[in-house]
Amino acid sequence: MKHYLQNTKLAICVDEKGAELRSIKRNSDQTEYLWQGDPKYWEGQSPILFPTVGSVNNGTICHRGTTYSMPKHGLVKEMCFQFSQLDAHSMTFHVAANEDTIAHYPFPFLLRITYRLAENQLEVEFQIENPADQPLPFHLGAHPAFNLPDFSADDDVHAYLMFDVSDKLVGNGLKPGGLLWPEGSFDVPLDAHRQLPITDHTFDCDTILDSRGIARECTLLNRKKEPVATVRFDSPILALWAPNGGCAPFVCIEPWWGCCDRFDYQGEFSNRPWTNIVPPHETKVIKYSIIFH
Repeated sequence: MKHYLQNTKLAICVDEKGAELRSIKRNSDQTEYLWQGDPKYWEGQSPILFPTVGSVNNGTICHRGTTYSMPKHGLVKEMCFQFSQLDAHSMTFHVAANEDTIAHYPFPFLLRITYRLAENQLEVEFQIENPADQPLPFHLGAHPAFNLPDFSADDDVHAYLMFDVSDKLVGNGLKPGGLLWPEGSFDVPLDAHRQLPITDHTFDCDTILDSRGIARECTLLNRKKEPVATVRFDSPILALWAPNGGCAPFVCIEPWWGCCDRFDYQGEFSNRPWTNIVPPHETKVIKYSIIFH
């Protein structure tokens, strides 16, 4: 079931399946900012990645000597959330651990996701609650896909990304299957305006993962270099992705509080790099926001 919220500037739609954003429209002219999904490129739109982000080595995680199968990008993107709250400015969804999740991820949890509108801004808030007596380890990622205005496959440059860091991004190399390969890191140069053009080859590397934790803002610009949407975040990792090397009608700007495994990682889930820990009977809050121009 889908739920709707709007203010004078924006209107959003969220599906109970995965608590996934399905639409973000500008009210004045019905411009759709969010990719609408197409199997020719990618059927997703803005999945929530939890309790893992990306791939795990051998498709399993380990906890206290026992291995558990874990699909790419975690479990909740396929789960049905409960719609729990609606007011004039926000709506909230939640999902809790059950027998099926415990079989893959042996930790009780309660995940709440709130979508909040304020003028031309959408804030997304995650609350990860630990109801147990033991620490709760998790990874979490956002995966919103933004339409490229007036996309044409014949264009040399489809759009631009602008950052609040100068000089370059530093990408982490990925092995086939989406596992980290530190020796394969590479520089992604930015121009004098801190911009990266999106061409047919920008994403020949598949995904640009900058794990330096210094970027806090990424703006999508159209071909005229006019701003479309700005994503603000405090995540340790920024992931950027588009299929077909970049020749696609959308780009994903993804704040990640977690990451895929190293290609050789064999350790405990709670010891994975970038793992977040919620102490017993406490709640961790994570947020990011999108400003629409």
